[in-house]
Amino acid sequence: LIQNGKSILPSPLGYRKMGHKRKFIMKFSRIFEEIFPFFQYIINSNILRKKSGRKDILSFPEFQEYVNLSEEQLTIRLKEERERAAFIDDKTFKLTLSLSIGLSILGLTAAFLAKAFFADVVILIFGIGIFYILVAGFLALGALRTIPSFGYGTDFMLKSQDNPLSVLADSLARQETMNLIRHLRNEAAFQTLRNGLFMIFLGIFLFILFMLHKPPDTIVKLWAFN
Repeated sequence: LIQNGKSILPSPLGYRKMGHKRKFIMKFSRIFEEIFPFFQYIINSNILRKKSGRKDILSFPEFQEYVNLSEEQLTIRLKEERERAAFIDDKTFKLTLSLSIGLSILGLTAAFLAKAFFADVVILIFGIGIFYILVAGFLALGALRTIPSFGYGTDFMLKSQDNPLSVLADSLARQETMNLIRHLRNEAAFQTLRNGLFMIFLGIFLFILFMLHKPPDTIVKLWAFN
């Protein structure tokens, strides 16, 4: 398009710059999410909670076709989602919490050992690893928190008498949204645990290198001194 003798559309170079900028932002966002997965979980879970509380949840594109399912199909899907919710909570709590406790003990033991040999950098790395593992543990404890479930109770039965298809579709959409929060929490816990495990192993590796570069007699004296 031309206006006042000048093109008002971006040049090909402009499009290329916009594309590079967008790719850079996406890469940076991805790296930030990998390093601090718990921040992304907090942001996304708040968005999804607001979405599940919307009265017009069936107006979202991903849920609009739900009313076309039969009552039997909706009932089966709702039952599946409720069972899936229990499975995700159980998986997140048992596995992540047990690993978090074990790795925290390992990290603290390694940190005290590194402190005995004055390896300050190694202690810092262990500290970061322990922080990640503790955050993962707190996320796992979140599985004990009651997240709203849908498709049961007296109020649900009363509403289902007038328009069962609409009520079932609405409950299914809300249950799927809450299960997505559970899934994100599970992923965030495992990613945070992974980061903590990486830092612990990195600290152990650097500690071994530190020990290998110390003369044997120095190590014996340091150990005896501490």
